[in-house]
Amino acid sequence: MKTNNIITTAISATLITISVLSCKKALDIKQEMNIPNDQAITSVRDLENVATGAYDGLQSGNVMGGNLVVFADLLGDDAVVSTDQLYNFGTREIYDRATTVQITPLRDMWRDAYGVINRANNIIDIIDNNKLSGEDFDAAKDRLKGEALFIRGFVHFGIQRFWALPYDVDAQGANTQPGIPYRTLPTLSGMDPSQLEMPRNTVEQVYEYVIADLLAAEQLLTSAGVITCDEDVTGDSKYMYRSRASAMAAAAYLARVYFYKGDYINASLYAEKVISSNKYSLNTDLNEAFQTSGTSVTGEVIFQLMNTESDQSNAVAWSYAPSGGQKPLFMGSESLTGIFWDSKDKRRKSNNFISINPYTDETYVRKYVSRSPAYNICLLRLGEMHLIRAEANMSAGGNGDFTKASESYEAIRQRAYTTDYVPQTILLADYLDSVRVEHRREMCFEGDRYHNLKRMKQNINGLPYNDPSFLFKIPQEEMSGNSLMEQNP
Repeated sequence: MKTNNIITTAISATLITISVLSCKKALDIKQEMNIPNDQAITSVRDLENVATGAYDGLQSGNVMGGNLVVFADLLGDDAVVSTDQLYNFGTREIYDRATTVQITPLRDMWRDAYGVINRANNIIDIIDNNKLSGEDFDAAKDRLKGEALFIRGFVHFGIQRFWALPYDVDAQGANTQPGIPYRTLPTLSGMDPSQLEMPRNTVEQVYEYVIADLLAAEQLLTSAGVITCDEDVTGDSKYMYRSRASAMAAAAYLARVYFYKGDYINASLYAEKVISSNKYSLNTDLNEAFQTSGTSVTGEVIFQLMNTESDQSNAVAWSYAPSGGQKPLFMGSESLTGIFWDSKDKRRKSNNFISINPYTDETYVRKYVSRSPAYNICLLRLGEMHLIRAEANMSAGGNGDFTKASESYEAIRQRAYTTDYVPQTILLADYLDSVRVEHRREMCFEGDRYHNLKRMKQNINGLPYNDPSFLFKIPQEEMSGNSLMEQNP
């Protein structure tokens, strides 16, 4: 009989942790017992614990708490990698675009990502099939399903961009290249392993499913009154601090997904929705969004992963921040340093986004200035919404709104230059290029540049944006346990 490791992994991903939750440590889960979800979920409290477990998985260093951000910069052109940091198994192979089915970080990334998705699917299954009942269930189900749909879409979109060729923005509706399996059913106890076998959806289908999940999430979270996740809607403070899904977070993520799809009309529409809500404001302190911890939150953050000393991965900071005189994994590339030519740009000042050593010309990352304390991980922020609104309107042809584009472009510049800000006069023909340069400056070292190069169909470190060597190999466990799976070239 075939050894089916991926099915073992999928089943193990259904195990939940029954725990006592602390309001101050919203993601601090103490393991007490592991039993399959469909047997364990007998109350709304159990359902809430599964949701907390899904966020805890999202926080993992193998998912959004680290690798899904870090590996994008490992492959892009904003960073150069310290040679003494390249010899960890997996880092060199990813950097050299020579991954195999046995690379441990990628196996963990795939497993943990689908584990998070499975937790979300368990929540959706319980709610859609009315496996619970009562007033407390009726009061909580829209909120919990909205959160689960948000997480499911968020994670599928995140991993597809590493295991599949990018969406071709010039072939709307016709992206038939292999994507990833979009899993919408939970793993249940007693399930026949063959039921878990699933082929790859196309890239087009994955985008459609992600958008559908996020649209439904936005609607459900709005009806549940979770607009920004500043609201203590349940009497439990974990629904504050913007560390849980909200209607505005779903709208912001829709703006990002539509942007990478090349649907610039909808990208602009959803970015505008977030901006015009007036729920968020650009921080005066440039680094504040990246250097909060625990229950701290800033006006710019739309969605963040909460880290505390007792419950954190901090994997992002470990990759970018120096420690004990040792160089970090990443330093700024020459091409990135070259676009920070203006000394009046506060983002290039010491302890802001980057700092340039005048003696060695080395560029250090300062968004994550140290590895301690356990900094929260900002995944969606208002600055990105302004950049999406600016570029989407400039890319939408006759359907774009130049006034909105200009407002957002200048808002980012005004924040960067503060008292030295002077509005720019730019030829219309050059405006899109200027917006894209500003986008690169503002979003550096957030895992953004690599994916944007693919969207714009620009070469990446001398290779075509769609070179198959950029694709991660699907882990051996999945290939062995899923006869319908197709490996990347």
